[in-house]
This record gives sequence, structure tokens and C-alpha cells, in this order.
Amino acid sequence: MPAPHSALFRLAGIAALMVTALGCPSPSGPDSDSGEPGPLVKGPPVKPVAVEHTVRPVDPPVVPVEPPIPPVEPDALPNVPADPPTDPPAAAETVDPHPPLADNVGGTLNPLRGSGQPDIQEPPPKDSPPAEVPVNTNPKVTGKGQGEKEFDPVKENGPIFVGWPEQVKLALIITGRQEGYIEPCGCAGLDRMKGGMSRRHTLFRQLRAKGWPVVGVDVGGLAKGYGRQAVLKFHTMAEGMRKMGYSAIALGTTDLQLPTGELAAEAASVDGQPSSFISANAAMFGFMAKMTAQARIVEQGGMKLGITAVIGKEFQKQLEGNNTIELADPEPALSAVVSHLSDQVDYLILLAHATMDESTELARKFPQIDLVVTAGGGSTPPATPAKVPGSETLLIEVGEKGMDVVVLALFDDPKHPYRYQRVPLDSRFPASADMSLLMSVYQDQLKREWASRFAVGKVPHPQAEMGGKFVGSEECKSCHEASYDIWKKSGHAKAHHTLVELNPPRIYDPECISCHVIGWHPEEHFPYKGSYVTKDETPQLVDVGCENCHGPGGAHVAAEQGADLALQERLQAALVITKEESQKRQCRTCHDLDNSPDFDFETYWPKVEHYEDVKEEGLAGGGG
Repeated sequence: MPAPHSALFRLAGIAALMVTALGCPSPSGPDSDSGEPGPLVKGPPVKPVAVEHTVRPVDPPVVPVEPPIPPVEPDALPNVPADPPTDPPAAAETVDPHPPLADNVGGTLNPLRGSGQPDIQEPPPKDSPPAEVPVNTNPKVTGKGQGEKEFDPVKENGPIFVGWPEQVKLALIITGRQEGYIEPCGCAGLDRMKGGMSRRHTLFRQLRAKGWPVVGVDVGGLAKGYGRQAVLKFHTMAEGMRKMGYSAIALGTTDLQLPTGELAAEAASVDGQPSSFISANAAMFGFMAKMTAQARIVEQGGMKLGITAVIGKEFQKQLEGNNTIELADPEPALSAVVSHLSDQVDYLILLAHATMDESTELARKFPQIDLVVTAGGGSTPPATPAKVPGSETLLIEVGEKGMDVVVLALFDDPKHPYRYQRVPLDSRFPASADMSLLMSVYQDQLKREWASRFAVGKVPHPQAEMGGKFVGSEECKSCHEASYDIWKKSGHAKAHHTLVELNPPRIYDPECISCHVIGWHPEEHFPYKGSYVTKDETPQLVDVGCENCHGPGGAHVAAEQGADLALQERLQAALVITKEESQKRQCRTCHDLDNSPDFDFETYWPKVEHYEDVKEEGLAGGGG
């Protein structure tokens, strides 16, 4: 199967040509794991090659800021449809622009954070239509954990869109801070976990199927970490958001930390094709390259939306030293964009990849903005919306890891001009076939680069000097038969197979395999020397075995076949791990909130608990 991003990598080639034209050395490219950018050396001004810069100069000219926002051609700000051509057409509406937002919803943040309680909904007006059945409830799904109880996502996380009218003027789907979480971990059961692009795509489709004009916006922060897998995952997420029909995506700090050539392959506007990625004060390869759109005008539902984005000063500190990204002060950059857009649009949106304090301050300084989406805030969006104190500007939080989205619907109703819904992306939303296919391609990309890039162990295990090499659990059986039998009956002995059973399988995914085989770092997702490579090449290191908890056992096995009693005792002591150590540190390296949300140490410890007398059995026992 050809790589799905081949056209985008050609786009990266165009970016490289742009860098050459500007007199810049090439930054880290597709084959670089370092993520370290090269220096940005400004050359003589050149005319970009078919790059649209989406903020035009205003009349009178904008007062230059440091660094300046360069002027562009007067026809550079296109009106772009919000949805891809394959989606159902939006309902035709010819209505006046929306009325001013009325203060019909409380303006304080709800302190509720992911407690599983239903959203607190504003009572609907007396003349509202009957409460709508929640979208695709899929009421009961059986999963792992908690004694295999049936799981009802609606009962657990609450109904959605209760009391909403059948039609809306416009529905904004608001997301952000995905932080590399392309999907929830499936090895512990998907039903109890939230998030994932597949469920999000289903939400987009369901709302469009209801005839709702939909516009997707994201406050940025798709990527997480460095290295090749982070790059491949970013490409996959960007492709998925294109499929969903996102209209605007802010460039976040983690996105801008990727190799700039890779970022440009997704985020640059090239050959008349506008990118969904925008930023008013961050530019790939510098502002003079004109590769980064500063704003977009989107027409949908009879409205014109003006959407722009900024990176706050505090978050900019995370980008210090990245000289392939040029940054500007957010306030003057935003001033230029807002001045230009205010008279052209009905509704102005700021995607503020900034702290809550900075986002609020920007909203106060630019009262023309109707909605501020912030990357600040807690791990879960509040159950009710907030307004910037002393203003009519709405302030929306997005949570983290893509576990929830916010739907903000606009209406031609002066009494109720908008409605707000926090939507948990739980198992009420079935998987999307398109996103499942995209995940299969992503896993195939990991497989193609597995042997050459991901499965190469370069660093010795911290206990290797004492413990030697990894040998596998079968080597422990003859001396520790009782402990081996306990392990064999546990889920640890089937850990690799759980990845094989997933659709698609995850046996070449470093972020998955690292907690399902022997010899990988469970949190940094890299292999130690002599670790698992593949089931065929290293069958003895398949599954979570004795050495995942006790450390490499090669030296211990060799010593037990000799006559050096002092060495035997020393190596036995080195393999000791107590229940207290397991509870405090060991188990949580894999059984964390992201991968095992239902994990309870006292419940699961008896399934793996084993002890051995050192003097009699030759092993300082423990759990695992």
C-alpha cells in the first residue's frame, strides 16, 4: 500500500525549496529523530511560490510590530467552505447575522472535573421542542475491569443535547490539546475509556446527518514528544482532521516543536490550497516566507466566521531555540488581524494557545471577539460555559487528550442565542470506518520502519551491569515452578496476544508494545539492548514476564549453575521487589490512568502475588 502522505511529503519538498530560497539551511527532515531545528538565517526578500497568506493589509496601513507582519496581495483572504464536498450540504439559510449574546448562562467556571456526573443543563424554555434522544446511545457495552460489569456510557457520563431544538443555525465543534492521543488504549477495554479520533469523526457525521451546519475548530497541541513516531502520528491526526472537515486549527507549542519541514508538509498553504492550520503570531520559516495563514473566513449556516489564532507569551518560552519558527508578540499581531476581520464577518473567534490568564486578558483587550477558545484550563471542559468577566465574550476550555469535545450551537433567538454541550467521547459513539482505515495505515507505517528504527536497542538496561541480559520467563520455570504457574495463569502471560487481537493489531507500535513484552522502557517507549524485537526473532521475550518487574536475569541464571554462593546470594538480592515497591512505582509504569483507568492495586495484586524464601528457593521473591 502506498504511503497516504506522499503528496504531503512533496509539499515538504516545496517547503525545503522555500528554505533554500530564503538562504536557510534545511531543518531536521523526515529521517531525523532529533527534532532539533537548524538556524533561521534571513536572506533577501523573495516572492513565495504559490503561497497564500490570509491576512491582508488594512487601510490605513497597519503600524509595524516587532517582528513585522508583512503585507500580502489584496485577494489573499479566500472564503472557504467549512465542510468537505463529500459531506451532506448544509441547510440553506438566508437570515440576518446573529443577535448579540445574552447573559442566559452562568458566567462562572464549574469546578467539576471528570467525575463522571451528568452535565448540568440549563432548563429549556417552556416553548422548546421535546427533549431529543441522545445521539446513538449504544446503551450497553461489555468491557474489561470492574468484574466484567455491563457499562452504560450514558448512565456513566450523562445524556447530551437534552432540550435542544431539532435545528441549529450553526454548530461549532471545539477541540484541542490532543497531545498525541490518537485513540484510547484498547488493551484494557475501550468501552470505559474516552477519546479518540474515530469517535470524534462519528460525532461530526451524526451532527451533519441531522442537518446541522458544522464548523470544526481546534486550539492546537496535536503532537506530543519527539522522534519518528511523533511525526507519523501528527501526519495521521492532521489527515484525520482534514477528513472531518476542520476549518481552523491553531499551531500549538508541541506542534511547532516537530521538525519544521514535517510541520510544513501539513500546515503550509501551497498552490492555492489553504491550510486549516493558522497562527497570527507564529510563522514557519519566518513571516517573509508567507507559508503560515494568519486567519480564515469561513461561510456556513448563513454566517461569516472570522477565525484567528495566537500563541501566548508564556507558551512561547517552550519554543526558545527553535530558529525555524518566527514568533511575534500576540497583542499587536492580533490587533492587525482583528482590525482587518471585524467589518467582514458576523462572528469572530480567537483560538488562544495560551494560559487562561493570557487568554482572558486578550479577550478584554479585544472586545470585538465573540468567542475565545483557550488551551489553558483543566483536564475536562466545564459542564457549563463561562464568559470573560465584565464582557459578553464566551470563554471555552477544551480539556486534554481529546477525551471530550465542546459543541457550541448558535441560534437566531435573542433569548437563547447559543447553547453549550460538553460531549464525552465515550462508547456511545461507534467507530468510524474512515478513521479505522487511517489507523491501519498508521500501524503499517510503523511496521515498515520497525526493524530499522524502532526496535533497535541502543541503551543497556539500568540493571544490566548486575543482572546481565534478558533470558525470558521459561528460564525461571525449573527453579521457581510455583511462581511460574502463578504468572502463567495471569493476564501478563497473554499480554502480547492482546495486541494481536486488536483491530488493527498494535504489535509494531512502540507506545503499545513497550508494556506487553520484555525489555522495553514502559514510559519512554524504547527498547533496551537485547530486548524483544519480534515474536519470531525473540520468542522468549514475548509477553510481560518475570524480567519486566525483577530486571534482567541472565547473570542470575548463569550463577545458579555455578558454585559461587556469594555471587548467587548477591544476584538473588538484586532481583528482590517488594509489594510496597510494586504498589508505589512498578505497576503504575504501565497501569496508569491512560492505559488502565480501572486499575486498583489491591484488586489485581492477588492475581500475580508470589513469594519465595531466598535461602530455600534461590530467589528473593515478590510480585509480578
